[in-house]
Amino acid sequence: MMGVGLVLLYFALAALAAAIIMQSDRYAVRRSIAVGGEAHKLFALVSDPARWSALGAASVIERRPDELVVLRLDSGGKESLATVGLRREEKQTLIDCVVAGRNTLADKVRNIFGGREKSLGPKIEKTLADFAASA
Repeated sequence: MMGVGLVLLYFALAALAAAIIMQSDRYAVRRSIAVGGEAHKLFALVSDPARWSALGAASVIERRPDELVVLRLDSGGKESLATVGLRREEKQTLIDCVVAGRNTLADKVRNIFGGREKSLGPKIEKTLADFAASA
């Protein structure tokens, strides 16, 4: 009976290892918010690297006025990119933010349990809510 248990444990561990290894080497977490403010005012907020401190040290690497900002984020030695698009829709401006980067093996293990979405998603949501409150 113990032999059957060991065989089942072996297969369970093999399945877990396969699930970890098969995950993508890249990740992307997206959040959006509609804000009742002008795109040029929101662009000024989004372009300010200091406002991204919840996600790490930020530096702007690309800007298209009132339309797009791309930032390099450094959080604990892990680098990622935040791409923030602004689009006017009737009386609101839609801010769409995608934070993307590379997964390490440890990240892949955490992702099995929803790691990126659970840890990064709320930080992006808070940052976007701060933009909305400041607009």
